[in-house]
Amino acid sequence: MTLPTPYGKAVFYPGCALDGLGKSYDVSLKLIAQDLGVPIERIEDYNCCGALEVKNVNTMAGILLPARNLALAREMNADAVVSACPGCHYSLSRTQYYLTKYPKLREKTNTYLEKMGTKGYDLKLMLVHAVEYVYNTVGIEGIKAKVKRPLTGLKVAPYYGCLYVRPKSYTLSGYMKLRDDPERPFFMDEILKAIGAEVVPFEAKTMCCGGPHVYSDNEVSIHLEARILKEAKRNGAEILVTDCPLGHVAIETNMNKITQKYGKDLEMPLAYFSQLLAFAFGHSPEETLLTANITNPMSVLRRYL
Repeated sequence: MTLPTPYGKAVFYPGCALDGLGKSYDVSLKLIAQDLGVPIERIEDYNCCGALEVKNVNTMAGILLPARNLALAREMNADAVVSACPGCHYSLSRTQYYLTKYPKLREKTNTYLEKMGTKGYDLKLMLVHAVEYVYNTVGIEGIKAKVKRPLTGLKVAPYYGCLYVRPKSYTLSGYMKLRDDPERPFFMDEILKAIGAEVVPFEAKTMCCGGPHVYSDNEVSIHLEARILKEAKRNGAEILVTDCPLGHVAIETNMNKITQKYGKDLEMPLAYFSQLLAFAFGHSPEETLLTANITNPMSVLRRYL
């Protein structure tokens, strides 16, 4: 059975990450969407959202790439676009903001879109992150009802990343009931509590991990990631829970360098929030791809099997 959503018809924008390094995020999201009965139809023929460097190199390309994805969603008669990557959510929301604010830019963008064979974008989409979508569509009680393997006592640090609610002029965080808090997001905290986990105090939950600088300035990334892990460790977390494929991959791949520089005590496994939900709903470590994570989250999850 498919649940009605407060967003109308929602389509899913996977972006480059979920079809690449964030495969375990994509697989586990599909599992929980099926379990929870929420629709997750993909945008057909989507393209890169142009996050990160593109907008710094070519301003128009930085608008046009996300705009094409939004226009394609409207061609599917969607009312909302769900994205799991905060970077994609930022990029799509940024474009929506600029096209709404500057009519001449919207006109120019739509001219390009029509030349590319796509209808112009009409600004009628709501842009939503997957955490917000799960929280508002299913609700906490709906999540609790699906739990077969409660993660009672598991101490978790929910890491939202720096773009999940920022900037709020783009993401509209805090402006309505369906949006998470722009200063102290809590939707993922409540989702994790619903599967039995214990959320530790975590002041670094929206701190930047330096993910975009993994290759250009690895030392900066390592330093920022070490601060996040140190805060999680200080508050007793056993696992860092993520909703951002860029941050997740950046921290996992740098873990050895972090522990070499800052000490073995900072070592900690990572898992996507969707992987923990799917695991709590009864799926195996192999089905959820928890066994594929670099940092081996099964080292702390094995006691729930």
